[in-house]
Amino acid sequence: TRASAPLQAASDAYLLDTSDLTIEQACSDAITYIAKIRKDEA
Repeated sequence: TRASAPLQAASDAYLLDTSDLTIEQACSDAITYIAKIRKDEA
């Protein structure tokens, strides 16, 4: 959706920045990162 587009872009950029980590670790970090963004927006 339009509202989630910035979050998607941020998560994509974050995953690219952490490509040296394992997929599992990167996903875990991205989930935490996105949760923090959403909490800050609330």
